[in-house]
Parts: sequence; structure tokens; C-alpha cells
Amino acid sequence: MKKYFMQIGIVLLLLLIAFFINPKELYYSFKAEKEIEIIRGIVQEGIGDEVYKVKDIRHIGGNNFLVETNNNSLLIQNKIQGSGTSYDIFVYGLTIDRYVYK
Repeated sequence: MKKYFMQIGIVLLLLLIAFFINPKELYYSFKAEKEIEIIRGIVQEGIGDEVYKVKDIRHIGGNNFLVETNNNSLLIQNKIQGSGTSYDIFVYGLTIDRYVYK
């Protein structure tokens, strides 16, 4: 009987640990960090005729990222298409410009 209660206690402890760690959230966080590094490279390489200096990149949900640069804000959406990923880049200023990076 004592062994049975010990097994139930271990199972409950593991469930409690899994509840606080939230492996699904860790997976999405890791995936977003990988995308942030790719986006940082794209923005620093240059979009259109302009080269930007990145101040901050935030994951705002789903496949959307907000990039704060030296003079503009960029909204970047990544789209997975078959064998590759394309990035729609929206530049906010007085007007909204759209670029597609493949």
C-alpha cells in the first residue's frame, strides 16, 4: 500500500512540474528566437534601398514580429510555402510600404 501511494505521489509531482514548466510554451519560445535571428539578418542586410540598424525585435504572436529600427518600425510576417519561407515586410512611416523577401 505504501508503494502505491508513493507511485501516485511521484505521478502528481511530475504533473505539477509539467504544469509549471509548460513545454509547449518553451517550444514556441525557442522557435520564435530562431526566427528573430533570421529576421535580424534580413533587416541588417537591407530592405529595398535602405539599410536599418535594429534596436529591438518582438514576437507579437503567430508569425508576426515587430522590429524597431533607427528611424522606422517594421512589421514582418513570415509565411511557410512548401520548401521555403517568405517574409512580408511592412515599413511604417508617413506611408506604408510593402516588400517581399524570399
